[in-house]
Amino acid sequence: FAAVGDIDVPALTKVLQARLATWRMPADGALPWVRVPRPLVPVAPERIVLRTPDKANANLLAALALPLNDQHDDYAAMTVANHIFGASGTGRLWMRIREKEGLSYDVRSGIDWANIELHSRLVLSAIFAPQNQARVERALNEELQRSVTQGFTAQELAEAKLGLLNLRKLGRAQDGVLAGALANNLHLGRTFAVSQKVDEAIAALTLEQVNAAWRRQVDPSRIVFAWGGDFKP
Repeated sequence: FAAVGDIDVPALTKVLQARLATWRMPADGALPWVRVPRPLVPVAPERIVLRTPDKANANLLAALALPLNDQHDDYAAMTVANHIFGASGTGRLWMRIREKEGLSYDVRSGIDWANIELHSRLVLSAIFAPQNQARVERALNEELQRSVTQGFTAQELAEAKLGLLNLRKLGRAQDGVLAGALANNLHLGRTFAVSQKVDEAIAALTLEQVNAAWRRQVDPSRIVFAWGGDFKP
């Protein structure tokens, strides 16, 4: 449990003790608490198309399993690389597919980071008019290939570092974000020293480290793509 704000700590503690007093493990031990594991299971690449007639918008959702967690050596570099690629409003996906070609209403990438197992996911998504599907797919594949073969630039890295560090600092100034982080740290047995370590790692990253991590972890040929929409023959 975590709470952040102008709190009457004794009163809050009293309420919690009263409300949770009856929470007990079953006497016979029939329901012991066990964390459900999430091991990485290899998934074959696939291109799935689901036709949804008469829908005004179409959607893409793609995923790539990554043998990483948020304690991995590649965590900081992949976080920055993903920010450059598609996690921000100045990312390559947004600038190419939304701003330059006007093909989508929304397009982005994100990494669903695991805390324990080496099992995270790179996720790509887009919302677009069904008739733009082929062009969206072509642009997305081109940007994926370009990011791996050509890498990112020094200017992109500098802007991503500044943006990410500011976002992380701002997040820690928000009561809701801070309470969530405190509770998660309690669950994982961590302190904010871990966050400081990540900030320092992001600030120290070189372009070579970022490009190497992205190339090491992102293989476009292994991604599962799912397209849903009213795609006409």
